[in-house]
Parts: sequence; C-alpha cells; structure tokens
Amino acid sequence: MKGLMILAAIAMVALPLSANAGAIARKSGYENDKNVLSDPSALNWNIEECSHHGINPQLQERLAKLMGVPEANVRFEFCRRVLTAFARGAIPYDDYVQFAGSGVMTPSIARALRIAGSRPSKPQGNRQADIVLPASAKMDSGETFKGSTIASGSSGRFSVQSSRRSAKCSSTYDLTDRRPTIVLPVKCSDGRTGRIEVTRAADLMSAWGKVTLSDGSSGRLTVGKVRK
Repeated sequence: MKGLMILAAIAMVALPLSANAGAIARKSGYENDKNVLSDPSALNWNIEECSHHGINPQLQERLAKLMGVPEANVRFEFCRRVLTAFARGAIPYDDYVQFAGSGVMTPSIARALRIAGSRPSKPQGNRQADIVLPASAKMDSGETFKGSTIASGSSGRFSVQSSRRSAKCSSTYDLTDRRPTIVLPVKCSDGRTGRIEVTRAADLMSAWGKVTLSDGSSGRLTVGKVRK
C-alpha cells in the first residue's frame, strides 16, 4: 500500500526541521490523502506503518504526558490520533502545513492528541466508564444474532443472542492487543463453537468481520457503526 504525504510529515515531526520541508503536500495531495484514509483498511495500515518510525526521546516524554499514555505507546497513539483526525477532516490544510513544515502544535493537532478517540471521558471517581457498542451478525443460513460488545479496562466481552433459538454466543478479547485484525474463539450455549475474524477501525469504535460456526454456517459481523 502506498505511503502518504501526511504519513511522511507525521513520521518526521521528531527529526530536524530541515527534514520536514519535503513532507509538505500540495492541497490536492492533502485532499487525496484524506480521501485514501477514509477507507478504514488504509487508515489502519498507515497508522501501523507510521508507528514504526523513531521519535526524539524528549518529545516522546512530552507527548506521553499530553496524551496520557505510557511512553512505550506514544508512537502508536500519536500516529493513530493524528491520522484518524486527519481522515475525519478535523485537521485543516493550513494547520497541516504548519505542523509538517515547522512542528507547530496548532489547535486542531492539540485537540487530536488530547482526545483518545477510543475512550470516553472518565466519570467521577476512579472507575472508567464501560464502552458498549451494538453487535450483530447475519448468517448464510438465515439465522441472525444481535447483542453488544462491552469494553472495560483492559478487557472486552462479546455476547449475542440467536434469532432462531434461545442460544447465546459469547467471547472475550484483550483491549491491549492493538493489531487491526484479530481472531476470537466463540462458544454458544447450545453447544456450537466457532471463530470470528474481525477487523477493527482505528478509533476502535467499530469493527467488521466473518463468523464461522461448527454447524457449518458462516456470516458477516458488524460492531458499532461501520462506514460504508
């Protein structure tokens, strides 16, 4: 998959300013990159690619405090938050030029870095609110499932109920696993087992994938609101 100009600019923010000059795209290139990143698969790929670039240790420490994440997660979170905001049109072209050319922390960039995108604001007290997203699956047999995913802390639960019987199918997943595509084992109360191969959007607020059950049926799964 082709690397983007916005990706190059983000990856070089921690390098000397002279290196950043070549990363500034024309407005037409900026619009093209934004259009490409509207595809969740392209967005996930570019976030992963961006996160492998090096970063200045002093900048890493400052960004960790700004974003509220451990230093080990700075590169991934930095790329994820900025690229996701860029794809949504939340970073104007003029802000992008300042950021790419001189590392200026414009208001839109600062907002993107401070907003986790995959987490709600913390409620009063020490406990972080659960994130509940609708989940559904339509099988080739005509059977449908409806339910939800619940993310709490570092773990998540997946539970759906069949339209044809009282069976419920469920699974768990690790929220610290940041890979775009994961495979989850599924167990159903009627004895069926299976697996889900699911791809998550970069903001972790939607997902889509394929469900395969031991009775031979298969289908498509959606979580949250998946962009068409």
